[in-house]
Amino acid sequence: MTKTACIISLTPVTDEPRVLRQSKALADAGWNVIVAGFRGRQEPPPFWRYIEVEHVYETRRLIENVKLDWKRRLSPYSGQFAEDYYWSQAGYDGIFEHIATIENVRCDLAIAHDYFTAPIAAKLAALSGGVYSVDCHEFSFEQYMHDPKWIKRERPWVHAMEKRYLPGASVVTTVCDGIADALKSTYNLPNRPVVVRSTAFFHNLPFRQTGERIEVLYHGIVSPMRGLEQTIESVKLWNPEYHFVIRGPGPDDYVASLNALAETHGVSGRVRVDPPVPFNEMVPRANTADIGFFVQEDISIQKRFTLPNKFFEYVQARLALCVADLPEMARLVKAYDLGVLVPNVTPQAIASQINGLTRDKINAHKQASMRAAQRLSWQNEAAVMLRAYGIDTSVVENA
Repeated sequence: MTKTACIISLTPVTDEPRVLRQSKALADAGWNVIVAGFRGRQEPPPFWRYIEVEHVYETRRLIENVKLDWKRRLSPYSGQFAEDYYWSQAGYDGIFEHIATIENVRCDLAIAHDYFTAPIAAKLAALSGGVYSVDCHEFSFEQYMHDPKWIKRERPWVHAMEKRYLPGASVVTTVCDGIADALKSTYNLPNRPVVVRSTAFFHNLPFRQTGERIEVLYHGIVSPMRGLEQTIESVKLWNPEYHFVIRGPGPDDYVASLNALAETHGVSGRVRVDPPVPFNEMVPRANTADIGFFVQEDISIQKRFTLPNKFFEYVQARLALCVADLPEMARLVKAYDLGVLVPNVTPQAIASQINGLTRDKINAHKQASMRAAQRLSWQNEAAVMLRAYGIDTSVVENA
């Protein structure tokens, strides 16, 4: 009998790379795949049964809000209070009812993406007689350490939620070794989370010789704490042939602030903010650039061990890489000679590394990406994920 997996991710799931890769691997292994989440820019793939959900916020009386706030405050001392607070906010109970009752979903495996969908997955698994898994994109306990209000108000509750749901999962997966170790020690998990890196689908793209104009590309979510402000400021220190392109989704006001910053520093002619492109076009479009770029500050375990989708997408796009000197990215950059590492997130450090990438060096690192693309692809990583779920990988590996 064909088994069913239900993936729950409260993101625009049709644009979410990890969901798209994960679901494709399960479908290729012969499973029925249901995906519940928000609607994205592109249509869902044909092998999904797609369930569109949304947050529905309920108006409550003041006394009810006071009671709920106390449950949040007491959640570090009671997992039940943490769970009660969860089900009372952001329409999570409505999302569960939509999936389980209106859509009548039953599954052998419910896959939660991060802690805030774990209660839904756990409840759905119990209803179905199946199991649930939690896929941790982040080390959520330290996700917003730059925000004092989050640290005081939300961090203890996040900790309580993960402490309640991670140990009960049939398997916990995450994106890199550093976060796997942090999760195991923080929550005293019986097994170390399985590392399933966010590698991209393999793309058979050509080597592109670096031309007169050298394009440095950041693609991904356009938001604060990603070093974009410091990078724009650094452009005035770059050699004149280098140009900076930012491509991805972001709030209009923040995008406007980046354009204004480029104007302030006199580099608006060398900085361009492009709208996002569909998931299937991201890597081919990136191939028109020369250097894949990403720097962020080391302000927490979460930031220190970052190993994002874009790192592997740059490799598939056959780019040279210029990324922050953080352990997970640095290990791969050095192992495959993919590019250079920025020691700190200052305009001077960024400019020094960019200017040091001559055309010959860029071409050499592009060739290194050519050599590494097959090994650093989802076609290899998918088998790791399937084995973690106890699924026979021979069908996928021989596909």
